[in-house]
Amino acid sequence: MCILKNAIKISAGIVSILLIFSSCQSAKEEIPSDSYNQSQKIEIQEDALEGASEIEGTSEEQEIVKPVSKTFTSADSKAKKSWAKSLLTFGNKDDFIRMDQTSKIITKGLKGLTEQEATYLLRVDSNLAGFGCPVMGVYFIVQFDEDARDKLAKAAQQYFDDFENKKLITKKKVSKSIYGSIEYKLNWGTLPSSTPNNGTGTGYLGYEFVKNQPYFIFWNYAFENKYYEIAGDSTTRESSPVKFYFTRNQLKKLIDTLSEENLEQFYYN
Repeated sequence: MCILKNAIKISAGIVSILLIFSSCQSAKEEIPSDSYNQSQKIEIQEDALEGASEIEGTSEEQEIVKPVSKTFTSADSKAKKSWAKSLLTFGNKDDFIRMDQTSKIITKGLKGLTEQEATYLLRVDSNLAGFGCPVMGVYFIVQFDEDARDKLAKAAQQYFDDFENKKLITKKKVSKSIYGSIEYKLNWGTLPSSTPNNGTGTGYLGYEFVKNQPYFIFWNYAFENKYYEIAGDSTTRESSPVKFYFTRNQLKKLIDTLSEENLEQFYYN
């Protein structure tokens, strides 16, 4: 068992190094941005906003409470009895419908912002929809339920309006969570088809200026890893914090793809 664990750790390390190297290489490419002086108006599909709840954020500075990680005790070790079985069956190849594999999402790498290929995904069994993309050598899959998608769409529309009306502020401490918070699920691992690590937590919606250009963002602190209860020290107790950046066109693509009208065609096909 120890040999198997060590082999998995070494393989995961090699894959992570290759993914990080790939991120560094892509960082040399020109990253798209929005000129804050442009006046072109962008609107998302109306159906994406149907039933959307009001944004909980305000223009005033908000208090963000960093979640406290769970401390695992010996009582948790009973979940490890199926470690080998779970470890060898964590592939997610058949869990998702791949709605779109041509999109780009911006993340932050060792050399600043980098544009990554992203795949929009849908889990019909749980009505969760989102996307997957690499972040610093780890592949993350972000999944929103219907309530979270509604809040995300509402925040996006507010960002479009604030951008158009020149109401964006440059104070990062305020702007990074100005549109409130949402709950979502993360899966992560070394490969797109191997993301056994998972957790659910709170993410924050806002925007951030990078080199004087604004990007819509959502981000989160570390999520507790539920898979740790099964795999133990062969994995980590929690995820790394993650942040995703979007130009307005990228954000429009995200909201339109995750709209109920678009998702319905995959439910019934």
